[in-house]
Amino acid sequence: MALLKHPVFRRLYAAHIIHIIGNEFTFIAVVGLLHDLSGSGLSFAAGTVFRMVPYVLTSFFSGALVENWDKQRVMITVNLLRGILVSLFFFISSPAYLWVAFLLLIAVNICSAFFQPAMQVAIVSAVAEKDRLTANSLLQGTTSFLIIVCQGVAAILVYLFSYRYNFLLDAACYMFSLLILLRLPKIVIETNSRLALSFVARLQEGFRYIARKKDIGQVLLYQMAERVLGAYYIMLMYYILQERGEGLYVFGLLDIPLGLGGVFAGIVVTKISDRLGDKGVSAVQGWTLVAMGLSIYAVFHITPIFGLAAAILVCSLASYSASILSVTKLQRLADPDYLARVFSIREMATMGSFSASCLVLGYGAEKVGSAVVSGWLAVFGVIAGLLWLWSRSRIEKQAADM
Repeated sequence: MALLKHPVFRRLYAAHIIHIIGNEFTFIAVVGLLHDLSGSGLSFAAGTVFRMVPYVLTSFFSGALVENWDKQRVMITVNLLRGILVSLFFFISSPAYLWVAFLLLIAVNICSAFFQPAMQVAIVSAVAEKDRLTANSLLQGTTSFLIIVCQGVAAILVYLFSYRYNFLLDAACYMFSLLILLRLPKIVIETNSRLALSFVARLQEGFRYIARKKDIGQVLLYQMAERVLGAYYIMLMYYILQERGEGLYVFGLLDIPLGLGGVFAGIVVTKISDRLGDKGVSAVQGWTLVAMGLSIYAVFHITPIFGLAAAILVCSLASYSASILSVTKLQRLADPDYLARVFSIREMATMGSFSASCLVLGYGAEKVGSAVVSGWLAVFGVIAGLLWLWSRSRIEKQAADM
């Protein structure tokens, strides 16, 4: 693929692959750690909140700061800090130190909030607009393929050995990713006088810019709805480990259909988006929310494990398709001068809705059961999808009448 011959994108892609491999090993290890230390469904939800809330709050201002910083140095520093912090999970073994696990989750995700806007600016600066959908699909498809491979391997390692070694593997991956980024060619990023403004002024200007750009605001609301639905995953942990009483390795293996959905989404979106045009893409976005709602209901009402896996596959395909299309839209709609701020505000909005939903769903699953809560989530997904379709139809009609 021609994109992989691009010196900047190739190294960004390689660094992304390496740290995603580590992330997948750590994710199942954190689930195992929280399960061992507390065993409560709320601990899974709390773990997600302690990961996401610091990320959300930091994303509020990270984009405005990253604009004035060297993007390569930001990514290198973040990976160095994440590698050190993740390795410390290895030493937590007593319930008395559950608070330390939560503190480390907070610190890791504060660092991560600076990585996403820096990487988005680097991609947009290095990749031509016509190639960005392909780049986003490649990143998402590869990430999802790695979920399949790494969660399968992680599940086997957890079954045979201990999940604790996964933390050390993740730390090593961050360091390897750091070495790749050290060789990243100089990224030329056009700037203007806005960067001379104070941090607070740039932050305020970023929010005013999104308020003026209604198309961007609508995409952000759409992604917030998708992330509310995506929070079903926190309920899945409780459902598998507590309500069904399955082993941790089963939960890890169920990430395989989750990853397959992302791989298929990367392939399908690349093939159909050019043929559909903006109107068709908007229709696909609406129906993906409906599909997510219905498949989430199926996940918690199908008993056979293979049926459950099939429902997860459908939900994953819809979710990743929605994400790829939305990110590509934002890259196209946002002025380059505001790109870092737009994506940091996006992270704040989408991960904020995700973390709040995780807490509500975790609490609801423990109180009334996952099956009941999945029904509420299904209704939300169907209504959100139909509202999106209705709103886009109305906008298109108004444009045609003008």
